Amino acid sequence: MPATMRSKISASEAEVARMRHNYEEFQSLRGEAERCLEADDLNSAAAYVEAAVTFARKRHCGFYRSEPLEQILIEIARRTLATETEAAGPARTEIGRVLHVATVLNEVGGLTRMMRRWIAADEGRHHSLALLRHPGEPPPSVRQAVEARGGHIHVISATRGGPVEWASALRTLSLDFDLVVLHVSNEDPTPGIAFADERNRPPVVLVNHADHAFWVGLSVCDLIASSRRSGERLVVERRGIPAERHTILPIQIDSPMRKHSRAEARQRLGLPSGGPLLVSVARGVKYRTMGGVSFADMHVEALLAHPDARLLVVGPGEPADWQEAIAATGGRIMGRPETSDPSLAFEAADIYLDSYPFVSITSMLEAGGLGAPCMTLFPYPSDANVMSTDMPGLAPTIGFATSMAEYNRILADWLADLQALRRRGDETAANVKRLHTAPNWLESLEALYARALAIAPVTPLREKGAPANEEFYDGYPDILLNEVFGEFDSVEAILKRSLRLMSLPERLRVWRRLARTKTFDGAWDAIRNLLPEWLPRWVSRLRGGS
Repeated sequence: MPATMRSKISASEAEVARMRHNYEEFQSLRGEAERCLEADDLNSAAAYVEAAVTFARKRHCGFYRSEPLEQILIEIARRTLATETEAAGPARTEIGRVLHVATVLNEVGGLTRMMRRWIAADEGRHHSLALLRHPGEPPPSVRQAVEARGGHIHVISATRGGPVEWASALRTLSLDFDLVVLHVSNEDPTPGIAFADERNRPPVVLVNHADHAFWVGLSVCDLIASSRRSGERLVVERRGIPAERHTILPIQIDSPMRKHSRAEARQRLGLPSGGPLLVSVARGVKYRTMGGVSFADMHVEALLAHPDARLLVVGPGEPADWQEAIAATGGRIMGRPETSDPSLAFEAADIYLDSYPFVSITSMLEAGGLGAPCMTLFPYPSDANVMSTDMPGLAPTIGFATSMAEYNRILADWLADLQALRRRGDETAANVKRLHTAPNWLESLEALYARALAIAPVTPLREKGAPANEEFYDGYPDILLNEVFGEFDSVEAILKRSLRLMSLPERLRVWRRLARTKTFDGAWDAIRNLLPEWLPRWVSRLRGGS
């Protein structure tokens, strides 16, 4: 590895040892995928690829690229895609029809909102959506956006089969479009199979929404769209993608428009009217307690110094380890559960605080767009900047603290001069609107479309040579990922997530292993996991008469 890639800060032996152990577990799952591929059990091979990626996402292994995993999906495509039967269409010279592809869509979270806003803002084009693994109905806001653009929602996994069959269906569907945009989960193997052969298919763009984490699908992406420069750096330096195959597409937010004044929003939230209000909004998982210090603990000093200030945190509720901080501040730290519409909290904020240790960029943009000055804590080396809030539009005015002492000092300065705070908030709103809302955001989108049409497609099926093993790296940001983002699921728990994609013989073999290790949550869970994943969606579609 080049010297420029090596961190000057040595990792602790314990963290490196943990990553090396994770890597060994990952290689075991990769080996299972290769075994199934050799046996021509292709859906099981794809299922093990998914499990390996899930493992590397949850328990970082010291790398961002796996050529062997990519090669497994390419080989599955080589054996299964009947591209010679496809009618070659005319060369694509413009983009009129766009197919968005998602694995699942959650009501809470920035990815769903970004896709819905993309479709709504791009008025002159047809937009459709392919759902690969979504359970039940998609969010109504997404359906409305698609229908408003003359599109349809296609539930790919409601057909019998697994990733191999779904990849074939996805590819066939894509041939009617001018561009494919992947908003897929990190571990989803289906696009890596569907688009491995570049003949006939439209250009493929991947939205790099998980820029800090490991994901699969590098080999089939003609263009990768990150929302920030730190994501671009990892794409080029650690994922091995040439810079010409990368573009920046800023996160888009709805044009900020107040429905309520700060005072009215506070009243509707049931909050007292006096004193400054600090607000933070994110999924609950982003407020993970680090080193025994919770997000609530982080703000006790500032709240004690300003007895009229309050902190509202929407997402985590009020965890047990927040109770001491809540009591110490006389109940002025208020936690609430996740909500699909946090707009009142944004409107009420005098200061917006980034979630910690896992940043929430979309929420910060939405709050900043309404005039809330924004604060974030980033106590790590610059090599780990993918774990910071570094969005264009926020940098000129953000309170960027590199230590808790600096964080408290900035908060104290801001709370001491509310007039200056308002001016900072107005400047933040202007910058966010300039880069992250239509019509200006559409300039970035049009540039992406032009790049996607101009760039030569990737050709993974033509690549020769054995794939190189993953390159283990013991610097930043890697050594922080397990501490900040790590979810230390067992291998069995991860296998359970992919079990129902496997062929029946392989499913039974793994099912017995999971039963022995008591991985199932009771009898019904054990029975349910004997069934293939496609079956409930297929039955639901039959009942719906479609």
